[in-house]
Amino acid sequence: MISRRTYSWFGGSGLDIPTACQGSGRPPANAPSRIAIMGDRPSVRAVLSRARTFAAARPAKQKAGAAAAGVLLASAPFGGLAAAPEPPPQQLRLGQPMTVGPFEVAIDKVVELPDLAPAITPEPTQRVVVVDAVVTLTGDRPEYAVTLTNNLRVTGGGVKTTERPSLYVVDDATRMSVFNPGVSYRLAIAFVTDGPWQGETATVRANQVVFREEDRGTLNPNAWVGLDEIQWQGSVPLERRS
Repeated sequence: MISRRTYSWFGGSGLDIPTACQGSGRPPANAPSRIAIMGDRPSVRAVLSRARTFAAARPAKQKAGAAAAGVLLASAPFGGLAAAPEPPPQQLRLGQPMTVGPFEVAIDKVVELPDLAPAITPEPTQRVVVVDAVVTLTGDRPEYAVTLTNNLRVTGGGVKTTERPSLYVVDDATRMSVFNPGVSYRLAIAFVTDGPWQGETATVRANQVVFREEDRGTLNPNAWVGLDEIQWQGSVPLERRS
């Protein structure tokens, strides 16, 4: 069992255009008569003209696609082919539930402690940063805790933290490894830092976690998979306990 003292805080290019003519001095019949040049790029009119010529020679089912391609090509010099920017992360706030794959996580506070004995006893120069949260498994089957711990991070403070946190049930300090569906747990999500935290805030981040359905090409079908994309992020106050 864990001591009351340790856990007291938990209660509070371009176009090829002929430049010379032969014979009579008139341009060849196939030379484009009017093409506006912007530097070394084709004009919008020239590109659209080519697209229309190509589309007219295609079967009906292909004409729509050719027209769309023409619009894309015409807009390319102005960024039309640029990838759309990724949306920013959603704002993480204390007490506000956030979805991390099959889990609903509501963070109450973030606290720095010298240790979390007997669960965690770091080196004298290290500290433990605990995310005190209520976590509920909203799915209909048990899930391993690693699905959550692989996708939750605390950063800032001028220190390095463990890559993956440990989970402990606040009531009895037991190690959390498997979640049961429909059950809410109050957990200490614990990170070990390489030194005292600097500053009064901590940044909490959660990656996007998606469900991967059965696939013959994978050894782990029907599983929740974390993506390298931050879905939730927020700066929250850091409390300190001695």
